[in-house]
Amino acid sequence: MKKVILYTLVALIGLTFSFNTVAQDDAEAEADPNAELLAAMDFQRFAAYFSQETPGTTFTVEILAERPDGSKQATVQVSFAFDPELGQRARIDYLTPEELAGDVFVINGDDIFFWNPDLITPLKVNGQFEVFGDATVAEVVGIGFQGAYNVTERNDYTNDDGIDVIELNLEATREEIAFQKARVTANAETLQPITLDLMDENGDLLHHNTFESYDTVEDGRPFFNRQLLDNRVVPVNQTLLIVSNIVNAALDFSIFDETLLGA
Repeated sequence: MKKVILYTLVALIGLTFSFNTVAQDDAEAEADPNAELLAAMDFQRFAAYFSQETPGTTFTVEILAERPDGSKQATVQVSFAFDPELGQRARIDYLTPEELAGDVFVINGDDIFFWNPDLITPLKVNGQFEVFGDATVAEVVGIGFQGAYNVTERNDYTNDDGIDVIELNLEATREEIAFQKARVTANAETLQPITLDLMDENGDLLHHNTFESYDTVEDGRPFFNRQLLDNRVVPVNQTLLIVSNIVNAALDFSIFDETLLGA
């Protein structure tokens, strides 16, 4: 196995299997206007990944990273699907750089398998997810708000760019949530998040994230297509994720069968 194994977007993959239920909980949203706000902000970031008509999705992510030891880059294709009988499945294929092209990760429930052309059989690997040495990237990219956070404070103002902004201070609903406090700013008209600060239980800043731009798929469902992750714990750790080529389509579940990797 190569010295450096890169994992990415597993948190986003995990979010996909619960997002539809959370985002469509109208009863909760009606009972709590703040829950409606949080659901709308989740929708603006992730709606393009879900389709009621098709149980699968593929998309491409370009990863541009600045690290203390220099700049790094990779491109991956992510596929995920859910079947009522087989459950959730996910797959990550590395397209670039050349030394990683052909690497595959398959996520089968809680089990993760790695394969590349140098291996005879796939290897079962642990759940430590890193993107160029930064384990928090996978934790940060797919964070959902509704159900995970409560709103503790709201501020409305116009920012320096002349955009009307909603700022929400958030507190985690469960102890196991990685970031116990957060602050999100969003465009007051579109409810698209602009920045997201993630903090520990003492309010110390751990991550500052910027949603640089948004796009839509053909039927108008939105998604962020550029997110900059700034790790404030490790200096110079910045990761830009550029998402493209989102396709909702039925997938052959054999692509998630680790026993067929390399067959």
